[in-house]
Amino acid sequence: MKEMANKALRLGIIGAVAALLLAVVNNFTEPVIAERMTRELTEALTVLAAGGTPGAVETEPAPGVPQRWPIKGGKGWILELTGTGYGGPMTIVASYDTGGTVMVARLMGNNETVGFGKKAEDSSYMKIFVGTGGNRPVPRTKADLGADADTVAGATVTFSGITDALRAGSELVQEWEGR
Repeated sequence: MKEMANKALRLGIIGAVAALLLAVVNNFTEPVIAERMTRELTEALTVLAAGGTPGAVETEPAPGVPQRWPIKGGKGWILELTGTGYGGPMTIVASYDTGGTVMVARLMGNNETVGFGKKAEDSSYMKIFVGTGGNRPVPRTKADLGADADTVAGATVTFSGITDALRAGSELVQEWEGR
């Protein structure tokens, strides 16, 4: 019994030291990670504005839209959207013209499967959505993609999550623009 108590005490001490070390590391890395995420979002906004300039951020303009930015000059909107993929929540940032058509889209944050869902992080993957929304529906199924269907092979849940978010964004922009 004494031997078991001794082992339990040692394991408790090891666990406490590990927790303390993780807290110290987190204290130093958290600000660096937050700064990196802010920088990545700023860079993405420049690309998403498609030659325009993003205006001031507005928070929680609609359910599923944590943030939006007007593109100055009435050229459209940039929306931060939340989708659900195989790995859980995904953060998608997309720009729309005033008719609700996707101009540029980026998958920013996700926990998708390496080799399948992670393909959506590539800008060429997101190009399949450019020009959809508005007058041309956002693709709902792989069959809607035609020749681009192979691009999403093996990542149906990721594709569906992105599609649902982009379609909702398009509908919101059309609503905001009175279309």
